[in-house]
Amino acid sequence: MAGLFFFACNVDASGTKPFEFTSIVERMFNRHKQDHARLSATPGEFESLCDAVGLMQRTQPDYSAADLARIDVPVTVAIGEHDEFIEREHMEYLAATLPRARLVVLEEVSHFAPLQRPELFTGAVLGFLRGLPGWAGSGGTATL
Repeated sequence: MAGLFFFACNVDASGTKPFEFTSIVERMFNRHKQDHARLSATPGEFESLCDAVGLMQRTQPDYSAADLARIDVPVTVAIGEHDEFIEREHMEYLAATLPRARLVVLEEVSHFAPLQRPELFTGAVLGFLRGLPGWAGSGGTATL
């Protein structure tokens, strides 16, 4: 692995906020449901997917500080300024615990940054990739 772009994720249950079904969450959930029906090989199984994701969120992952310290590649720990699901302090902990990490806060977006402001999110990912050894640059291809 040449690097890791870690967007709005937790490494243990302490990193998540209590769930609130806000209007933004409702709008994104409905969009995901429509996209799943249109694009999935199993369009009728959206509820099963939601159940599996819910179980995963309640039980995984569970990485210790020692586990994180062994990740010795460049890491960008990114979070939206208004993330609905992940505690910002958790992302700050990750940036401080991962040996080669830096924290990036994407302003004026939430957990749904890739949909809310794709140019901002893509810029953060490309900025990360450009800092990796072997990045080919203008062609948009990384040699990893």
